Amino acid sequence: MKKIFNNSYLVISIYILLGFLIDIVTNLTINLSFSIGMILRGILLLYLILGIIIKYPKKHNYFILGILGIFSIIFLIIKFDAESIKYIFKYNYVLILLLFIYNLYINEDKKINRNMLTLSLIFYSLCIIISYITKTSLDTYGISKVGYKGWFNSANEISAIISIIVSYLIINLEKRINFIEIFAIIISLLASFLIGTRLPIIVFLISILYILAKKLVKDIRRKKINYTNIILFIIFIIVFIFKFKELPLYKNIVVHIKYLKLNNPIEVLTSFKLFDHFIFNQRLTFLLNINKYMVSAPIIDKLFGLSSIGKTVEMDLFDIFYRYGLIGFIIFTFITAYIIKKFKNRNIKVLPVVVIMITSFLSGHVILSPNVSIIAVIVLANTLYKRNSKKILISAYSMNIGGIEQSLVTFIDKLIKDKNEVVLFLEKKEGILLKELPKECSVKRQKVFKSKILNLINRVKFLITNFKEYDFSISYKTNSNSSNYLARRGSNNDAIYIHSDYTVLYKNNIKDINNFYRKLKLDKFRTIIFASNEARDNLVSIYPRLTDKSIVINNFIDEDKIIKLSEEKIKETKIKGKKLFLYVGKIEEESKKLTRLINAFEIAFKENKKISLFILGDGKDYNYISKYIKDKKLDKDIIMLGNKSNPYPYIKLCDYILLTSDYEGFPLIYGEAITLNKPIISTIDVTDNYISIPNNFGYICKKDEKDIASTMINILNSNYKMKKLDIKKINEEKYEMLKKII
Repeated sequence: MKKIFNNSYLVISIYILLGFLIDIVTNLTINLSFSIGMILRGILLLYLILGIIIKYPKKHNYFILGILGIFSIIFLIIKFDAESIKYIFKYNYVLILLLFIYNLYINEDKKINRNMLTLSLIFYSLCIIISYITKTSLDTYGISKVGYKGWFNSANEISAIISIIVSYLIINLEKRINFIEIFAIIISLLASFLIGTRLPIIVFLISILYILAKKLVKDIRRKKINYTNIILFIIFIIVFIFKFKELPLYKNIVVHIKYLKLNNPIEVLTSFKLFDHFIFNQRLTFLLNINKYMVSAPIIDKLFGLSSIGKTVEMDLFDIFYRYGLIGFIIFTFITAYIIKKFKNRNIKVLPVVVIMITSFLSGHVILSPNVSIIAVIVLANTLYKRNSKKILISAYSMNIGGIEQSLVTFIDKLIKDKNEVVLFLEKKEGILLKELPKECSVKRQKVFKSKILNLINRVKFLITNFKEYDFSISYKTNSNSSNYLARRGSNNDAIYIHSDYTVLYKNNIKDINNFYRKLKLDKFRTIIFASNEARDNLVSIYPRLTDKSIVINNFIDEDKIIKLSEEKIKETKIKGKKLFLYVGKIEEESKKLTRLINAFEIAFKENKKISLFILGDGKDYNYISKYIKDKKLDKDIIMLGNKSNPYPYIKLCDYILLTSDYEGFPLIYGEAITLNKPIISTIDVTDNYISIPNNFGYICKKDEKDIASTMINILNSNYKMKKLDIKKINEEKYEMLKKII
């Protein structure tokens, strides 16, 4: 049964996304005893309660549920009417939601995607704008004042939703520009103008002033003031002042002033009655009246809420006190304060919290309105919660066996061991190495279709749930447009991993190189990671502008894993009295030049019969290479082994590693061979800050069969000894470089 709650993150996300639709349907059924919205939210409440009991079975959770349960039963017994069911539902809804969200965040280190709130804001705003354009909107006010609340029941509730989400999005624009969020903020501002209530306009102005003030303080400290922000704000204020008279809000203020028979707005400060009427819509007067009633009420009403309270004060904390009594108020404040304190994040962004408090106090309809309270709880939790780990997106093609894929497994393992949350997106969710991935790694498929429309739909789906949601994103498949797109859209801190030297691949043909890198859109990545010095140096020599964002971090070498897996028993053995050479890699003639490998072996074999060769791997040219070996009658001395999920016993078994490619990035086999102390003969001369093959770990040959064969004979006749490396220290230094990027 626990599995039902494994997707609770998704359930809540969808619920937020569809909140506007639920509110529209609720408005259509508002005259029924229980609206559709009440029923749906009742189902969600039940889901949350069961989720806490089953998925998060902790004493403090049971204690809180127990207190709420006992209070609810007593409250219903005392009140004993249908309305009380609705009121106790609203009371429990926000507290249980807060408790569940706390457990979801703390226990699973997850936050509800900000994109859900952004889209929710867009949907609510569009409903108001579209209903206004189509003249199907309901009026915000019954008489006199002007305003349009769309197809919703309560303008105050929609104003509260817009205000809370806007303050949260604006504060997050401090560090990173998100154009979808900017669009959401702009259309919500338009919707706020139409609604005619004061709250969202005030929140907009406060939020912009807050951001501007923070930036100004930073500029003053750095002694370098950026006047652009100040100029933009002044322009905004000027436009706002000139356009203000056209807004429903201005017309409502004029109506209110005329009703109060004031000569100017300053007069509202001359008496409590005017101030309360103009600023609080007589809420303070109603508060004082209901407080008198509370003082003289029976003790049971003081403890569990007034028996007859039709209209609420519309100041949430006071409404809780009068509706649920002293005991209900104490329980509510205790549980809320207890959960908030347990988030333990002192370095919070204050603005959204302040807006929630102000909205709750001045306008109400936050805590006790289920459609608003879920937004408020998510914004509050997202503001209070600081992730223990970094959320990292990696995009790649598949997990079929290969050097890049092997290095990806080690890369992910390293990130997860450092307690990061890793999500791997694959074009094809397949490959023998899928089972090698750590179980904590979430693997998702981002399929690439032949149809442009289907690809567009797929990308939109990705954007809805993943846009700028990660702390770091990296494309691990250099030449995949899809992988690169996901990495660029996944975070503002994006990177691309370049495994090969493409200047060599394209034989320094600038036109071909330009065409290739233009498709990669390298300029749009924040960081470009290379596997070798040569690949980086050759690229920045062509594109000097990329120098500052380019860095070399070679593949990690999982020494412990390599040594452990090399002990696995295999059926193959060396031919007695013969030295064994080994090739590990894809069977592809174009890049790997396996015919060159076989020809070089043939030349060396004619001079020294005491050698043999294993070819380990698979690829499109497997049958061609197999036939090539048979045609040369070398099939007894050159053995093709096919694919092996564990190549390390074969590396341990051999005497030498042989590589005759035309081009590579930084071959993964180098690190594996060095770990297992096997000398390397290769045509690929690449380096990083730690590894240089010549004279240290083997020999570099010309891309010539005779030179390769000559090197093979020479190494047989020498007593070659390899240099020792502290691989663990090297990995630590590489990871420190990566952590700085993340």
